[in-house]
Amino acid sequence: MKVNCFSITFWFNIFENPNELLNSFQNFFQDEYSNYQIYNASNNVFASIIEASSPQSNMAFSQINFSYTIHNVLMEDFENFKVKVLNLYDILTEKGVEILHCAIFANTEFTSKDALKAITKKTISSKFCNDDLIDITLKLGKKYEDLFYKIISVLNKKQLKIPQKFDAKGNLIPLPLTSWYGVKDDGEIIEISYEINDKYSFDFTKNYHTTEFYLNKMLYVFVNDLESDIDLVIKKGEF
Repeated sequence: MKVNCFSITFWFNIFENPNELLNSFQNFFQDEYSNYQIYNASNNVFASIIEASSPQSNMAFSQINFSYTIHNVLMEDFENFKVKVLNLYDILTEKGVEILHCAIFANTEFTSKDALKAITKKTISSKFCNDDLIDITLKLGKKYEDLFYKIISVLNKKQLKIPQKFDAKGNLIPLPLTSWYGVKDDGEIIEISYEINDKYSFDFTKNYHTTEFYLNKMLYVFVNDLESDIDLVIKKGEF
């Protein structure tokens, strides 16, 4: 399994002074980001959106949410991601931010000789599986222990090498206008995205907000699912 990214998003009540958070984030990310972009929006809820990125990660926050993503990771990188998530939680809460709910996300992929067949074999009726079927996207969601939502999305992808094509004047023809006739098929992959969030508790528990206890519980379930049974949905048709 290849892990493309780990991500965390925190949602909170409107925070009136995002500059306070910006100063804290700049100190925390001083070795990761050197430049921050501030975008002003017409919507008052998103009065300003602040973003920063590097080849390995990116972050963004507004008055109502904060997200952080690391790319091109291995499962061994999860512990470092977990430490950073808990540190970010501390930064937010120490500034008086009450986190309403959060979501932890991973995007993974597997190589497959026949990705479409591997996905459909245990998940959908055989009457849909014929030679005309070329793509499938499967999304499942369920509650977990009356606390969290688990969401999983599965899809097939062909890895195609499409050569660049130019018109008579030497201009590059953009991809939507380029035929795939004759392209090189470089194999297939199964992409599986997985998320756990505590929106269920937020929706059905009065005055709920994310505590460090629930955040740690989600992180525990998250990594356990990734390491043990993230692909059971296609192996055994179980979720």
